[in-house]
Amino acid sequence: MLDSLTWWMWGIIALDLAVAAAAICVMRYGAGLLFGVDTKDELAEKDNFAFGIALAGGMAAVALILAGVVSGEASVAWSTELGTVVIYAVVGLVLLKIGILINDAIIFHRFSIRDALGEKNIAAGTVQAANLLALGVLINGAIGWAEGVSWQSLLSVALIFFLSQVVLLGVTRLRSAIYARRHDGARLQLAIEGGNAALAIRYAGHLLGTALAASSASGMVGYLPGTALELAILYGTWLAWAVVLAVVLSVLSIIAQRVVLLGIDMVEEVDDQQNIGVAAIEAAIFIGFGLVITGVLG
Repeated sequence: MLDSLTWWMWGIIALDLAVAAAAICVMRYGAGLLFGVDTKDELAEKDNFAFGIALAGGMAAVALILAGVVSGEASVAWSTELGTVVIYAVVGLVLLKIGILINDAIIFHRFSIRDALGEKNIAAGTVQAANLLALGVLINGAIGWAEGVSWQSLLSVALIFFLSQVVLLGVTRLRSAIYARRHDGARLQLAIEGGNAALAIRYAGHLLGTALAASSASGMVGYLPGTALELAILYGTWLAWAVVLAVVLSVLSIIAQRVVLLGIDMVEEVDDQQNIGVAAIEAAIFIGFGLVITGVLG
């Protein structure tokens, strides 16, 4: 015979899973608003692999956001738990849409990722998927940092989201500077627009690794709501730690890549020959160090 506590526990689990399933389904059918295209036409009629990759990244990002919500302490009432998960699901979808706009207009400002997706550009699809996954990781960390569904908690999640754009922009500009130095001022964004999937994979790994490392900043800064000045210091400290951890990740990863890929010309293989295998190894190193930093500090 099941007691009331057991019924409550299974009810919470059922609610969380039901909302998660609904949110992922909404992501599929609402992706037209998210990406600004007809999803059925892109997937079934045009067989657009690039769009499929980007959509898969969006679905995984939604799952990451909801995982951050349901991993906290459950509410006593089923209705409260349901409301919390639904609110964060909606907020998460809105933030992902904003993230897509920022990625297209500011971070990758030299070409239109949306147009490139329409042209079945696998590199652009990889970049968009990586951006969404990185946002999912960062929003997940922000939700765990500011638990609850009060206006302060929601504001904290939104602020961390916008601060994280600074970190993601910094990674993109770093990779662009490295590429320009290696290729006499050539532009990374134009190479990705040209369809270099290997470059996109390396970039995606660096971005995801940075997101994992930056999300660990929440473990270095305790969330304490206070006055406007105290909150400014709090978020400034979070951003400072996020930048420091992103730099640490980049340094450790570059050193490890030189050891692991000793004797291999990474510039020639990835940049010129578009060697996806070598790019995947570089990406795995970035993500691996991101996971290690998260495990140590998160």
